[in-house]
Amino acid sequence: MIEIDIPHDICPTTFVCEQSLYTKLPERSTFNGDQRSDLTPSLKSDIYLDEGLLYTLKILVKKYKKQMGERPETFVSGGLQQYLIKQEMKQRSLIHGQKSVDQNASIFHKLPLNVKLHIFSYLGVRDLCRVSGVCRDWYDVSQDNILWQEKLARNIQSWNIISHLTNPAMYKEVQSEWTNREIFLRCSPEINRIMHERNSMLTSISNMLRYFLPKKVPKIAMFGPGLESENTSILVRQMLTARTLLEQVGMVPGQFDGVGSGWLLKMADCSNFQLSVLYSASKSIRQQPGWDRINGNNLLQVSIQDGEVGVELKPAVKDFCRTVDAFIYVIDSTLSATGESNQEFYTMVNERWSATHVPVLVLSCIKNSNASRIPCIKVVEKLAMSNMNRPWQVRDCEAENLTEVLEGIRWVVEQSHRR
Repeated sequence: MIEIDIPHDICPTTFVCEQSLYTKLPERSTFNGDQRSDLTPSLKSDIYLDEGLLYTLKILVKKYKKQMGERPETFVSGGLQQYLIKQEMKQRSLIHGQKSVDQNASIFHKLPLNVKLHIFSYLGVRDLCRVSGVCRDWYDVSQDNILWQEKLARNIQSWNIISHLTNPAMYKEVQSEWTNREIFLRCSPEINRIMHERNSMLTSISNMLRYFLPKKVPKIAMFGPGLESENTSILVRQMLTARTLLEQVGMVPGQFDGVGSGWLLKMADCSNFQLSVLYSASKSIRQQPGWDRINGNNLLQVSIQDGEVGVELKPAVKDFCRTVDAFIYVIDSTLSATGESNQEFYTMVNERWSATHVPVLVLSCIKNSNASRIPCIKVVEKLAMSNMNRPWQVRDCEAENLTEVLEGIRWVVEQSHRR
């Protein structure tokens, strides 16, 4: 056996090697950099080790010591070779595992497109967005326009909020270049709620800064058949008696022949608003047989222009609507409720006596969570909200639970401050 002292700057460890591996070396030779004074000139040229080889040897020794631990100070000649063999076997196993994964993935790649779309149709919106980052093939399938069109048509029936900015029909009517996926992610209440939660800090800061700006108390007019329906008529009473949610600050007298009287209310976030409730008629008059909501309405009157019979607001109500900062239209969206005409709604919010920046909130109301309702999108279609040229929002709510009602009022107050 021959001992070889490797220079200290390479590794302080002594190698014990077979003599046959170094036949040109003397019985004991010390490598000291490039100077080998104890070797003959002919032998120096035969065993010359360049800097690159020494550096490679140093790296291999370090890797070997890291693999085997720091305890052994002497290595046999086969140890480094075994380490290299293990590394090669590990690399081969990784390559083999990758090939097996590719082979398994290729089974899905070979499926027809309609089968892939059918499989992806069972995924939720979040999962469908996540799988788009797996590979290129999954990305192409998850971006399919038909897939998102079917998902939009199915999920929109359960949406509880639709506004002028989140109405899918608007993007299709204007022939937008957005895909169905982009429209879905832009209009989905769930996605908007997630984005709002992620930006909650920025929203809080902006609300705090907006709080210091001078602004007037918005005047809100609430009307609609839902205020007089048997199922949802308790809505106003709930708002006036829920003192933990709404605080009555004062009363507001009517300005135009008694029209416009109401309450000054304060929400939990210190936002004040004036609420004026407009009924079509008293309860005793509405209960009379043969009463008609249009002809017997205290807010409307029949007009004849150019030989055509129409409906418009009474002068006092018209003057009041010119001072209103927002409208709230309440409907009874219970399945058993009788459908009402849209004539009262469009007469009140007509742009001839209310500015186009005045927002409109439609409360699609039911009594409680046990009652069945028509989808929010059906209310949007029935009222033809896409034809309105003002900010609007349709929101599902319950008369016995004011959570969604107050959220809608916050939206109305915020929109009224933006003009």
